[in-house]
Amino acid sequence: HPEDASWRVSQSSVLAMAAMLRKALTCACCATALAYVLPAAPAAAAAARSGAVRMEAGVEVLPLMMPKQHSWMPKADDLAMANKKWYIVDAEGLRLGRMSSEIAKLLLGKHKETFTPGADVGDCVIVVNAEKVCVTGKKRTDKFYRRHSGRPGGMKIETFDELQARIPERIVEKAIKGMLPKNSHGRELFRHLKVYKGPTHPHEAQSPETLTFGGLTSMPDPKLLDLADPDATCAA
Repeated sequence: HPEDASWRVSQSSVLAMAAMLRKALTCACCATALAYVLPAAPAAAAAARSGAVRMEAGVEVLPLMMPKQHSWMPKADDLAMANKKWYIVDAEGLRLGRMSSEIAKLLLGKHKETFTPGADVGDCVIVVNAEKVCVTGKKRTDKFYRRHSGRPGGMKIETFDELQARIPERIVEKAIKGMLPKNSHGRELFRHLKVYKGPTHPHEAQSPETLTFGGLTSMPDPKLLDLADPDATCAA
C-alpha cells in the first residue's frame, strides 16, 4: 500500500538519524576522555588552556580582594627588632603613672607616623633607678599590691613602700603592663621593656638614647604639706 511504504521510509530515516547521533555522541565522549589521557599537540594544548581552566596548572595570579583599599600596612623592615630604637629613662623623681603612660606610648609606637594598631612598630625602653620613682598623695601607704600563690589562703598584700623596698622594678613593670593591650600583642610589647634598680644597665651595646620628661611628669607633688613651723626658733 502506498501509505505503508511512506511510513516505512520515514521510520528508516529516523533510525538512520538516531544511529548517526549515537556515533557523534560517542566520538565526542571519547575525544573528551582522550584529551586527559593522551598528550596533546602544543597548539591544541594552548587552545585547551585558553578555552577552559585546568585544575592541575592552578591559578597563576590571584585576584585583588580589595581593589579600593589604600590603607598602609607595616612591612617586615618596620617590624624587625634590629630597626627598633632604644631609649633610656631615669625614673628618679618622676611620677609613676605619668611616666608609665609615656613609656607605654613608646612601646606601642604611637609616637611614629607608621603606628598601626596590633602591629609591633614600637621601640624598646630601658628604665633605671626604679627605686626612686615617686607617687603623690598617700599612695605610699594606701596603695596595695596583691598576689596569690594559687592555694587556699595564699593571698599576699603589700603596700607601695613595702614592695618598693623589696622589688622596686615590679612597681614600674606592673604600672606599664597595665597600660598595654591585654592580649598576645601586649605581652610581646612588654618584652621590649627593661627595668633595673640603680643607674646601671647591661644594654650599652644598643646605644640607647636618653629620654627626659617634663611638665607634671617630673614636677614634685604640690599637695604635700610642709609641717615645719616657720615661727619656731631653733634652740642653741
